[in-house]
Amino acid sequence: MAVSRWAGVGTLLALAGVSVVLAFESQRGMLQTAGCRVVAWGLLGVFAVLMVWALWRRRWVSALFHGGALAVVVGGALTAGYAKQWEMWLVDSPIAPVEYRQRMIQGERVALERFEVESYPNGQPKQYRTTLRFPEGAREISVNKPLRRKGLTYYQMSYAQGQDPYGEPVWQTMILVRQDPGWPVVFAGYALLVAAAVAMALREEGVGRHHDGA
Repeated sequence: MAVSRWAGVGTLLALAGVSVVLAFESQRGMLQTAGCRVVAWGLLGVFAVLMVWALWRRRWVSALFHGGALAVVVGGALTAGYAKQWEMWLVDSPIAPVEYRQRMIQGERVALERFEVESYPNGQPKQYRTTLRFPEGAREISVNKPLRRKGLTYYQMSYAQGQDPYGEPVWQTMILVRQDPGWPVVFAGYALLVAAAVAMALREEGVGRHHDGA
């Protein structure tokens, strides 16, 4: 039993390590290093073999655990290898050139409808939000309230204030658009890991009660 627990701890540590590496590589540029690819493929193989072995031995909780770990690594690899993102600086001014007020994202026109800043009484910004116009209508984005649409996630990242050619103040808003095919797989993997942890806890409790009763 102790060996099994230490094996579980080791697997979790390895999973955490590869998740950090894959996340780091995703930010740097889609798994550019060969070493990271070797680690990812190695862990994929290890977790796949362990899951198949657990299924063959009918150790369902262990299979659930290693299946969740496998899903997390697969999702991380998908994110690192295939995630895309775009940065859009849009100007909230009717006289700004069209290319400053809208962008083409995957063949669709995304235009700025308006940008708003909500401030505290002392003038400090409290909240800022952007309303974007899509082919089907307007949608609002704000800090900590991203918009998910057609496999893309729109994040309100930043804003700035400038001047138009006539010296009038204008707002500029920065939107980050991200496409991440791996995050549903990662979350599914973590759900399986949580389910496996709950099953392990229930099993341990049942064993403890059996020994107490004996």
